[in-house]
Amino acid sequence: MLFSVAIVVSLIVISACTKEGPAGPAGKDGTNGEDGINGTDGTAVCGTCHDNSETVETKIGQWANSFHATSGLQFENGTTCAPCHTSQGFKEVLLTDSTGVVASPENPSNINCYTCHKIHDTYTGADWALRKTEASPSWLAQNTFDFGKGNLCAQCHQPRISYQVPDVTQPDAIYTVTSTRFAPHYGGQSSTLTGTAYYLVGTGYNNSSHINIENTCVTCHMASAMGYDAGGHTFRIYNEAEGEINTAGCEPCHTADEAITNVEELQADVTLLLEELGTLLEAAGIYNPAGTGGYAVKGDYPNKVAGAYWNFISVKYDLSLGVHNPKFVEKVLENSIASLQ
Repeated sequence: MLFSVAIVVSLIVISACTKEGPAGPAGKDGTNGEDGINGTDGTAVCGTCHDNSETVETKIGQWANSFHATSGLQFENGTTCAPCHTSQGFKEVLLTDSTGVVASPENPSNINCYTCHKIHDTYTGADWALRKTEASPSWLAQNTFDFGKGNLCAQCHQPRISYQVPDVTQPDAIYTVTSTRFAPHYGGQSSTLTGTAYYLVGTGYNNSSHINIENTCVTCHMASAMGYDAGGHTFRIYNEAEGEINTAGCEPCHTADEAITNVEELQADVTLLLEELGTLLEAAGIYNPAGTGGYAVKGDYPNKVAGAYWNFISVKYDLSLGVHNPKFVEKVLENSIASLQ
């Protein structure tokens, strides 16, 4: 107990001895330093693109009505499909200069802003730049095309390399069709525009002046938009909401009325030619118009039959019914019909 009392007394004494006295006089101020530099506005970089012009919003709205956005084909993400069916695959093959990806994208996405533009690469106005504008050879025909800005489109809108075009120099040699999906595949518009990667039987071929349009695909398919229904980033020519063609891309060369008349007459003629050729191909046994997993009938056929079928499907899958290259399309169908008669 005495020991405890001693400790308490000691603490009281120490506390009393260490009590602070009154403050001394204020010290002299130091030398003023230099002012700091103002920082960058945190929104300045974003505002390069995301300003109040609503440009981004408009483009997104148009794109949302495009086939690129609504096709739902990104599930086709196999190593040879992903380069055109997924955004990730498209960007990869541009870097590797290949026709296939190393591995299927794990979370594949539709073709979108990041696919075609260098979005958020630098966070500057350069992000609007296209990922590809240089000319390059087509995968199948090996011809080099230069569509300007349309080279980006042609990267995918070309025939696939799964099948070779039948040999036109040996019309009676045998071509073995091993798949009901035998064809240049969908979206081979660049070959129609250039008149290549077709079975060029007969003579008299000429390309239309459409091949000389500056920036080709972009000029026509991305002409002044009609709301979110055609033109711009919808890439659509036909305005389904209004039931009319967007002639904005035609009018530098044609009047609106002239363009509409030309398209209607051409497509009617090409439709009849396709029907006539389809009948001949069905009679030859290679074409099954009721097919669901593909229209071809497996088997061995003369090159002239397989070649005529190739031309038939090429025009059918081009989807323009001749508009991309009127002179060439009509002639290739006429010559294909003649070769089977």
